[in-house]
Amino acid sequence: MWYLYIPALLLTAYAAYTDVKRKEIDNWVSIAILSYGILIDGILYRQKFVESFVFMILIFAVLITIYYITPESLGGGDIKILTALAFVYGHNIIPLIFIAGMINLVYGLIKGIKEKTYLKTKTIFAPAIFAGTIATTFIGRF
Repeated sequence: MWYLYIPALLLTAYAAYTDVKRKEIDNWVSIAILSYGILIDGILYRQKFVESFVFMILIFAVLITIYYITPESLGGGDIKILTALAFVYGHNIIPLIFIAGMINLVYGLIKGIKEKTYLKTKTIFAPAIFAGTIATTFIGRF
């Protein structure tokens, strides 16, 4: 039932677009994704609700720790959207974050070599999150 993820995909696409244009993700996008996840789990997948909530808290704790340890690695919008997506995707958030991280790593390395900033290159993460969302939704259900 991949089509249930279309609203989350569209909202993540919008977040990626605004992150590219303004380097900012609107708060309402994360709220909408989380609300959609609560609605879907509450109506269709009641047994998944607790799992989704646990993964949401776990992902938030890990990401906020990374945020405070390495202040310029993640933005607040990235944390909020990944936390909301964790509720929607449940245990599939782990491969989503892995895929997004790998895509952003490759992009950052290429950009760093091109701009001669190497490992000090700053990139935006929302487009990679969107690509990870697409890969997780369509390519494989882990």
